[in-house]
Formats: sequence, C-alpha cells, structure tokens
Amino acid sequence: MNKSNSEWHIQEAFLQMLEENHLKEKYIEYKIYAMWGDFIGKPIMKYTTKLHFKNKKLYVYINSPIVKNELRMLRSEILENIQLKIGKNYINDVIIR
Repeated sequence: MNKSNSEWHIQEAFLQMLEENHLKEKYIEYKIYAMWGDFIGKPIMKYTTKLHFKNKKLYVYINSPIVKNELRMLRSEILENIQLKIGKNYINDVIIR
C-alpha cells in the first residue's frame, strides 16, 4: 500500500466517523469558515458577520449593503469555488443575507 492510498483510507475513515456521530455538517461549516477568505478575498472577509451551514446550504451574513450586493452577483462563482475545494456533494447553494 502506497502513502497516498493510506492517506485516502484515513480521510475516508475520518469522514465516516463524522457521519456516524452527526458531526459532518459542523466539520464542513468549519472547513468553509477556515477557507472563507480564500473564496472571497481577505478585504471583503471583514464584512462577513456570520457563516452558517445547514442542509447543504451556506448562509452568509454580510454587514455592508454594497458588499452584499457584489457577493450576490458573484454567488455562482463562489459556490463553484467552494465546491472545487470542499466537494460537490457537500454544498449546493450559497445564500447571501
């Protein structure tokens, strides 16, 4: 068994453990939160007040009407970027509030 194969098995076991303990959504939410600046850019990140993940939807709360409007126009690009990094099976919508 090569290294990449064993790493894959560890990741698979980790995700299975999260699923069995009903922690998968919290893990995905944390992972998105940790990478949020990469998705939207560090300057815009300061306007984000809250991220919430539920039922494969990411709810993003923004405290600036201008930034909120900009992110709404870029919603599909943000979703696509998140799906590339996190996986298409975990998130299927981004809701800007």
